[in-house]
Amino acid sequence: MIKILIADDHNVLINGLKLIFAVRGDFKIISVANNGQEVIDLVKSECPDVILLDINMPVLNGYQTLEILKSDYPEIKVIVLSMLNDKRNVLNMLEAGAKGYLFKDTDDKHLFKAIDLINQGGYYVSEDLQHILDEFLASGKYADKKNKQLLSSRELEIVSLIVNGNTNAEIAELLFLSTRTVDTHRKNIFHKLNLNNTALLVKYALENKAFLGLQ
Repeated sequence: MIKILIADDHNVLINGLKLIFAVRGDFKIISVANNGQEVIDLVKSECPDVILLDINMPVLNGYQTLEILKSDYPEIKVIVLSMLNDKRNVLNMLEAGAKGYLFKDTDDKHLFKAIDLINQGGYYVSEDLQHILDEFLASGKYADKKNKQLLSSRELEIVSLIVNGNTNAEIAELLFLSTRTVDTHRKNIFHKLNLNNTALLVKYALENKAFLGLQ
């Protein structure tokens, strides 16, 4: 059973999707949200496998919502459902962590195919956008996104402190941890990013500063 959360501020679309998914016994709509903040609030309790996410929503738009989801809930697969077809919007959402991008008039066959494929770890976009997905995958940016998702919020915090020149002892004091715990986090970070020393970690972090959310 694939659990789906729909995020859109148009109830007509939501009701239409409910009718479409009613024919698939292995798909279950567990909740709907009308804005980005509702999405963030709902995922804490609903634990969806897939989120169908609009871009133009109130409170938090789709891009802002996606950034939070990929930081705090990287295991959730996000498919953008939008009428925006310009390259910049599509690339922005893919780079932010979306696994799919479909137009709102996509038929049920392609919608089902997208969910099935993305839930298994793939990517899927509307046919007219395939060249943009090909460009994104060729750029290798999805690999860097994977690295960020591999790091926990605590590990990202420690990376930031390392970049600022703090020693293990100083980091331990700032975060109220033991130096042994900080050393373990540091070793895990090196392993996850396939790095073997602090200088390379600092270089990687500075080159990906905005991406990692570092100041």
